[in-house]
Amino acid sequence: MAPTQILAGGSSMASTKRNNKADTNISSTNKIRLLYFFYRFSTGSLNPFMSIYMQHVGMDADQIGRLQAIRPVMTMLSAPMWGGLADRTGSKKLVLILAFFMSFLCRMSTSFLAGNIMTFACSLCASSVFYAPVSSLLDSIVVSSLEEHEKVNFGRLRLWGELGNGFGSTITMNLINHESGFEYMFLLHGVSSIVALIVMLYCVPPNQHTTKKIVASQMTHRTIDWKEGIRVVFGNVQILTIFGLVAITGYSTAILENFCYINIRQLYTKHGMMNVAGRDISLYRVCFSLGGTLTWWFSGSWSKRLGSEVVMFASVCCLPLCFFLYAGVGSELDGLTKVGFLTSEAIRSGIFAALWGNATIQVNKLSPDHVSSMMQAMLEATYRGIGHTTGSYSGGILCKRLDISAAFLVVGKGLASFLCMVGAIGFWTYPQRSSKKTE
Repeated sequence: MAPTQILAGGSSMASTKRNNKADTNISSTNKIRLLYFFYRFSTGSLNPFMSIYMQHVGMDADQIGRLQAIRPVMTMLSAPMWGGLADRTGSKKLVLILAFFMSFLCRMSTSFLAGNIMTFACSLCASSVFYAPVSSLLDSIVVSSLEEHEKVNFGRLRLWGELGNGFGSTITMNLINHESGFEYMFLLHGVSSIVALIVMLYCVPPNQHTTKKIVASQMTHRTIDWKEGIRVVFGNVQILTIFGLVAITGYSTAILENFCYINIRQLYTKHGMMNVAGRDISLYRVCFSLGGTLTWWFSGSWSKRLGSEVVMFASVCCLPLCFFLYAGVGSELDGLTKVGFLTSEAIRSGIFAALWGNATIQVNKLSPDHVSSMMQAMLEATYRGIGHTTGSYSGGILCKRLDISAAFLVVGKGLASFLCMVGAIGFWTYPQRSSKKTE
């Protein structure tokens, strides 16, 4: 055979391999998109409206705050254990699917137990224990399955979850304004969760790019426990800073998530406009989804240009603005107030997308391979455990003593003052740190 024919044959085979690899990457990417879409559709059809459901069955703001505070406590306590189990066994997909399935059963049980606060609280606790690792474990599996150069585009995969959340919550918001709306809400959640489970079975990616590293790491680190995760967090200033920003965001979003829609519905009721409340809140949820989708799409580009730390801190600095906008920027329920609600929904979703996308990638990059799932679980525990617990509890107390709008103003002013103080300290100490590095 002539040399030119051999070369031609070799280049043809190489081209075929590249094409096959590209087709495989596209196929796996589409599976991840479907996975995030249906997973977030199922959670978006119920989770944002639990506070409204609690109010519907007769609970006041203080009871809602206390009950909502229980859930993140359970997350904080159980998430690291789930993450450790996933790292120790290596069966991350099995742990993910089992946890999601059990949390789904517990969430559905709350629809039958609302008449008794104690049993309702127990059901919420159980759902939180099982749901604790789901989001963080899914993110960990997806990020670990990506090539190093693909990780910066993680947000463009995660945005499909935002789209799913937007569709699910918009449909639910229209359903709950009917006479049997909350029954339809739980029905929609049940059907969509079963679909999400099926998609998880077929679409969760293999942890192909880090399996060898983890096996090698486990040969020298036989014991994987939460103590090691804590040592990693407090032994790395970058990781500790990320966890701090996540905790602040968790605190703020807990107050907003639990009481913003209650406040909006009360305002519409006060002005005799409940007949259009469902339509308007659905529009607000569309803006919420749009804000998150756009942020997930551009977060990778922003991180390349500005750096992950700048993007995360800038997103946290936008939190006070959300509180001021939700408190009502116009006179009563005029057009300016509605524009404020629309804007605050988009900003709130964008804050989480910018922070969580960068935090997930950075923690995955900075953590040892053999505790990567545990570190993601601890990140989730910080957000939903420390942040959401303190936010839900203090928010419930404030909203009971003050009206919700006044409580939002108080929290917004306090948060703005705190962030200004932190920013001033950081600005003052940065030149000193830079000069020490130079020396």
